[in-house]
Amino acid sequence: MSKVVSCLDEAEIKVFALSIAEAGEVGLIRLIVNDSEKASKILEAAGFSLAKSRRNTEVTAVLITEENNISKVTKVLAENDVNIEYAYSSGTPVEGRLVLVLRVDDTEKAEKILKANHVRVLSLDDLKKHLQ
Repeated sequence: MSKVVSCLDEAEIKVFALSIAEAGEVGLIRLIVNDSEKASKILEAAGFSLAKSRRNTEVTAVLITEENNISKVTKVLAENDVNIEYAYSSGTPVEGRLVLVLRVDDTEKAEKILKANHVRVLSLDDLKKHLQ
């Protein structure tokens, strides 16, 4: 992990959120960064293996508030048959709040449902503003 972050720091790539998991004898790191193409090139050049089929996987980022808490977000998705494959939180707050990053089975449907339920869905541009 240290080497990954050091490579990104040296290239002035900002990390918004990350998740680390063990997958047998290898580790799996998921990142949201301000420049994914540059990050991919830097990490490949440093000798890291990137999961080609999962590179730049689409995720949904939602702003968690008192009214739109994690319980509400997950309940709304479940009630509408949207499966959450994995989730993690931001390392950088947005407007002083936690951002929940979700990988769901139908991103377009999830975002439509969340917006209809007044949950703020953040765009990549929204996230990049907080990485300056």
